[in-house]
Amino acid sequence: MDIYLAKTMGGALMPLDSQGQEYVQSLAAGEVVRAAFKKDRSPGHHRKFFGILRLVFENQDKYLSEEGLRFAVMIAAGYADQIALEGDKVAFRPVSINWATMDQTAFEPFYKACLVAIPRLLPEFEGIDLDRELAMATTA
Repeated sequence: MDIYLAKTMGGALMPLDSQGQEYVQSLAAGEVVRAAFKKDRSPGHHRKFFGILRLVFENQDKYLSEEGLRFAVMIAAGYADQIALEGDKVAFRPVSINWATMDQTAFEPFYKACLVAIPRLLPEFEGIDLDRELAMATTA
């Protein structure tokens, strides 16, 4: 059973819906339950990542597709699986960043690593605050 909780100002975790409230109320005082916590991914942060990739793609001429740029950024950021090929050759496959495999806690360092990788791949973006540039581009 998944129960969604929110932290109150007092520091307690409270169920967000009636199903969660009913479950918590069904527990006896002192009863121990096991929980695995996962911080849900922020849809806004996810959109921001792809917005920055789109902004970078539109302002460079090295990569032929947004997907190619995304793959290169993820590999340069260290978020890729290494695949051994024939001989001594090696290929890299970006890891999945879908909602089921990467929660917000894992997405935050991924996002930061990608922002560091972009100017390494494309020096013309060195010193540019991509978060700020995206915010200016979306308000224009």
